[in-house]
Amino acid sequence: MEKFEYFRGTPEVGIVPRAPHAGPLIRHVYEQEHGRGGFAGKVTHTYHLYPATNWLPDETRVLDGRAWAPHWESPLRPLGGTHHALNVMTPAEARDVYRGMARLVANATVAMNVTAPAAPMDYFFEHHGATLVYFVHQGAGTLETTFGPIEFRKGDFLIVPKGITHRFELAPGPQYYWVYESFAGDPEKSEAPTTGQFITHSRSDYKFPRTLDTRNEAGRFEIVSKVDGVYTRRVHPTHPFDVVGWRGDYLPYKFAVEDVRPLVADRSHVPPSGHTIFRLPGCYLCVFTVRSVEKEGMWLPFFHKNLDYLETIGYHFGDFFSGGGVVTQGMVTLHPVGLPHGPKPAALKAFIDSHNPEVHNEVAVMADLANPTQISELALSLAKPDYMKSWAGYTTDPRFTWSANRLAEVRALAEGLADARDELAPKEPQGEGA
Repeated sequence: MEKFEYFRGTPEVGIVPRAPHAGPLIRHVYEQEHGRGGFAGKVTHTYHLYPATNWLPDETRVLDGRAWAPHWESPLRPLGGTHHALNVMTPAEARDVYRGMARLVANATVAMNVTAPAAPMDYFFEHHGATLVYFVHQGAGTLETTFGPIEFRKGDFLIVPKGITHRFELAPGPQYYWVYESFAGDPEKSEAPTTGQFITHSRSDYKFPRTLDTRNEAGRFEIVSKVDGVYTRRVHPTHPFDVVGWRGDYLPYKFAVEDVRPLVADRSHVPPSGHTIFRLPGCYLCVFTVRSVEKEGMWLPFFHKNLDYLETIGYHFGDFFSGGGVVTQGMVTLHPVGLPHGPKPAALKAFIDSHNPEVHNEVAVMADLANPTQISELALSLAKPDYMKSWAGYTTDPRFTWSANRLAEVRALAEGLADARDELAPKEPQGEGA
């Protein structure tokens, strides 16, 4: 017995040997490695009661993907030239998390999907082609994993690493999730050298499973795996969660949106990239959350063309600050590469008239997907036909339409404001300095 307590350099739970692949214990339990980068990346070892390859040899078969998850591989087409606002998906029949998955947009490395599960999973799932990032817009439940259960609720992100065996146990009530598939790597926490590691959040906000739920059960346990559009079912005679311990850093976890601590500025508008929480290959994942309003800077987004990314925004809570009442909770907007967009007329009028709120009371999840990105037929079926009319006020409201005197008015205003300074700028005390 050691005189003092220590913690190890790698997280571990339950019964594990002194080191991977070594020690007498490995003759009595079955070690399985879950690793990235061949054998050189992040890795976790699990220790099982039974061999991981004890599947029933005559039970493995490829499923008909079009019947099993008919909208997950919804056909894609080029996206551009038109903005889209997608209504909330209302499935025609009750399906579980994965059988009801529907693709909205995708590029070569990331896809955004939506699912509204209303049926239990009678199988376990492994995604062999991507790490999954869930955002729980509505609902609650338990994510059961090889490493232990993770309880989740509305407003949580769930990160399910590639290849991890898991199953969703849903709580009563409606469920609605946005799901981001990352095909080329795991999400990395976004941080900048100039702002440190605690904005927009801290790694201590991540919650990893720590309670093992070891199952020593016999029966028929189906596991469905996915690679691209191929779904394969295998059957094991023992429960896949027969884990007595694990050690490593390749793990599922949850992260609550309420723990996002946004970057704010009184004298300038923080661009969307300043709200990034995760970086994925070919995608930035951002959160706009409750925050103070800029006191002197523009509190609306400026009109802009994003020349390299499709901007998607899922509206979770509140009245989005640039939406002008056009979008509602649960909707998703798609602003494609190159096409200008920005505040709706009602929002810009509020800014011009100095009707400044004190707080942006909103939560929205923004995923910027690198060009070229495509849109699915399913997404187009959800699109509002008149969304491009959301900016129509700029062609009808007299304060925005053409005027013969407009140029002269702007020149006169610019001359009058030439010496204007921010109210919050440093000032010499009266009577001192030049």
